[in-house]
Formats: sequence, C-alpha cells, structure tokens
Amino acid sequence: MELRNDWALFKIQLTIAFKERFYFVYTLIVPMFMVFLNKTLDFQDNESIYVYWSYIVVTTVFNGFLLNLVRLRESGFLKTLTYLSGSQHSIVLANLLVQLVIVQLEIFLFNLYVTFFITHVSALTFVYGFLSSSLITILCIAMMSIFFILKIRRAIFNYLVGGIFTIGVLLLGVHPQGTNKAVLTVFSPFQFVYGLYVIPCSTIRYAIFLAFCSLLYLTISVLVFKKFSIGEKLR
Repeated sequence: MELRNDWALFKIQLTIAFKERFYFVYTLIVPMFMVFLNKTLDFQDNESIYVYWSYIVVTTVFNGFLLNLVRLRESGFLKTLTYLSGSQHSIVLANLLVQLVIVQLEIFLFNLYVTFFITHVSALTFVYGFLSSSLITILCIAMMSIFFILKIRRAIFNYLVGGIFTIGVLLLGVHPQGTNKAVLTVFSPFQFVYGLYVIPCSTIRYAIFLAFCSLLYLTISVLVFKKFSIGEKLR
C-alpha cells in the first residue's frame, strides 16, 4: 500500500511539474539562448558546457523543489497530501525524484540542442551528464534546503533567494581561484554545482573540499527536513 501511495504521489508531483511550463523558460530555454549567443566563445573544452548544466540544475531545483514545497505548504495542499499518504517524507522524496527526472531530461535536450546547432557533444559527455547529474541534483537540494530555515514572507523569500541566484549567475563565468573560489563554493549553489561537475579536472585538494561541503550540506538537510513543518507558513 505504501509503495502504491508513493507512486501516486510521484505521478501527482510529475503532473504538477509539467503543467508549470513557464518555469521551463528559465530552466531550459534561457540556457539554450545563452549558449547560442556565446557560441563563438565557448566549448573549447567540456568544462564550458558544465557552466550551463550547473545553471539548469540550480534553477530547476529552485523552481521545482524549493518553491514548489513552499507553495504546497502555504496553500495547505502539503498538509492534505501528508494526511492522504501518511508521511510528509514521502512527499519530499516524490518531489526529489521528479526533479531528478526533469534535470536529466533538460540536460539531455540541452546537449542535443548544442550538438545540432552549436558543436558536437561526444557520447562520453552525454553519459557523464547522465551519470553525474542525479547525484549532483541531490547534493544541490541538500545545500538549498538551508533556505527552509528562513521564516519570512514568501514575497521577501523570493526576492532574497532571487537576488542570491542573480549574483551567483553573474559570478558563475568568473572562474575564481584560491580563497575566493572556496568561499563561492560554500555560499553559491551555482559554484558548488559547477565544482562538482568539474571534479575530474580539479585538484585532489579541491575535490576533498567539495566532499566535505557535500557531507555538511547532507547533514544539514537531514536536520532541516526532520523539523520541516507541513503547516507552517512563511511569515
């Protein structure tokens, strides 16, 4: 019975996600437009495409996971779903799985777009994107779950997080080094996700640092979702 309920929740969340077509403008159409504008500057190596993958992952998690749970909680629908399923964690898990599906689909479509209209994307890059993106999406969700701690009105919440994301996007193409790179990795979801994608090209020291950050965010996310209230509204 629980498995049946979980599958039903997954289908509900997936249906809701695909009905919110406007968000795909931000998460998929915008990076396609950006890569078209920058096609003469980018793709000297695979690290160039990771910038756009990072944008897709972070914006999808923000719109599909973070804001979706906030909307469900404020509307009271989260409480209803929890009552019907018997567990709020099933709803969070279903939402997470939906984001994994959407991220994989968006990155696959983005890679196809780049292959047909910009430059050839190797089969190995397709496979790497598929294998790495699910884990990276989970870690991105873990990092961004910290925002659930904020107890502020939704409008202010949107402006605050939107401002952080705007700054993060602007800094994503900077490629900082040393201390600046470490600081941005800790505080910017875009830099953190980009760092995870470029691990094969990174130093062992930076890879260890990313592993430490990942464990920290996973620990924090567990604590956050343990205390996550289904009826609490942002004030």
